[in-house]
Amino acid sequence: MAWATGWNSNSSRARRGDLPPLTERQRVVHFLRRFSPGCTPELLSQVSGMGVEAWLDRQLEGRVEPAAELDRRLESLGSIGLSNADIFTRYVKPIPPDLPTEERRARNRLRNVPRRELRDSVLFHAVYGPNHLLEVAADFLRNHFCVAMDKGAVKYFATEYEREVIRARCFGSFRDILGASAKHPAMLTYLDNEVSRRPPTKAELKAIEMRKRLETSSKEQGQEASDIAAQRGLNENYARELLELHTLGVDNHYTQSDVEEVARALTGWTIEKGGREPMVFKFRADMHCGDSKRVLHKVIRRDWKDPLSEGEQVLDLLAEHKGTADFIAWKLCRFLVRDDPPKDIVKRVAAVFRKTDGDLGATYKAIATDPEFFAPEHYGAKFKRPFEFVVSALRATRADIQSCEGLHEALAAMNESLYLCKDPTGYYDQAEAWLDPGALAVRWKFAKDLVAGKIEGVRVPRAMYAGLEDAREEYLKLELVRRVLPAGVGERTSRVLSAMIAEHSKSSKNPRKVVPALLGVILASPDFQEQ
Repeated sequence: MAWATGWNSNSSRARRGDLPPLTERQRVVHFLRRFSPGCTPELLSQVSGMGVEAWLDRQLEGRVEPAAELDRRLESLGSIGLSNADIFTRYVKPIPPDLPTEERRARNRLRNVPRRELRDSVLFHAVYGPNHLLEVAADFLRNHFCVAMDKGAVKYFATEYEREVIRARCFGSFRDILGASAKHPAMLTYLDNEVSRRPPTKAELKAIEMRKRLETSSKEQGQEASDIAAQRGLNENYARELLELHTLGVDNHYTQSDVEEVARALTGWTIEKGGREPMVFKFRADMHCGDSKRVLHKVIRRDWKDPLSEGEQVLDLLAEHKGTADFIAWKLCRFLVRDDPPKDIVKRVAAVFRKTDGDLGATYKAIATDPEFFAPEHYGAKFKRPFEFVVSALRATRADIQSCEGLHEALAAMNESLYLCKDPTGYYDQAEAWLDPGALAVRWKFAKDLVAGKIEGVRVPRAMYAGLEDAREEYLKLELVRRVLPAGVGERTSRVLSAMIAEHSKSSKNPRKVVPALLGVILASPDFQEQ
């Protein structure tokens, strides 16, 4: 259906200033579209009853009802509570060259378990999690501090990263999550800082060459190759993304010289891969550039007693920088307000970020309680990313997820596979990144397959249709829309639904059989893509 790909925000009308103020119901719908993974009738009623700010405070304080459905599903995922070391011990078994084929395949399958279960857990939390704000914040931060599991050992480190860095710090200080990400093996591996070190001296290079001539055994040759790899010198990948993506923003306040100096300050930030506490952060002084650095016009002097503190000073400097406050405020407003957020609201949110020393919870609340957040031109102005679309569809239909395999396949078809973003930018949240006719056709197919029970491991429960079996035709459409899309549907979608009911009534003795098809149309409609 061509109409299902015709999404357009109300921005063109908004610029003429002819939009009326939002009603109280629209204000709550608008808030929940941005601060929850999906606005359902039950959630709309709850927030309307207690008020936006009171509900937000309860979420920030973690005062939410237990989620038995979530707990039941998470219990089946044996790896999600494990440390990096435990994951390697339990799932990464050695594969000798002479291992029988079937055993080799079994061990390879075992190695894939943590990666699969992590992705499952992200979906389970998003669909069944009772702390809606936590899920929205985790979604934002997962992309802001992006790592991808197709890079080296990140597939084993990402489980702990999601749990200890992202989810555990959603409502804390920005400096805290910045430091935790900087020291986590997932980020150190993904952006290559684990191998970044001071350039080797001439004497060290000469010693390596001498050893190369003397080594004869394969074991010794392997060790020599490893030593040379370790002497590759300075790597700027993490330093560049730290400035460009995590703190100041692209080309804001810093120069190439700053990138180099930050990289030098962070040399020696690597991973302990053995011993009693393997797979954790380790600072190696022998890899560190031990002289003074100049970052953003500030001198960071060599610390003979505690060289690790030089990198910490860089993180302090970045977390406290006005440019970081401006960038994080702008990016959060782009995520939660609209793709081109007004400068005034960004300025006010940045001021709160600075005043609270980067308190993320206070920053989210500053956006939600800003008078301009509820400006009518922002209503429905965002477009759901594939992840947001899938999660909101599952929440709206009260879907029963027994297996996530089909959902991962659907997200892959929509080009947003969890923890597999091709760029360190994370997945973009602007409409232009996703408004492609071909991609929208995939969404239509997902909606159709979901209601037809064709998504592997996922079913829409019969309770979704309870009370509609004997409903009058004119009531049928209104009630189904109310259950799925509390914001209602536009005239175009309404006409399509009415035409489907009328056509089916003529050709079927039981016109209620059209209900699942109507549900699929609502999920695929431009109205459901709005956020």
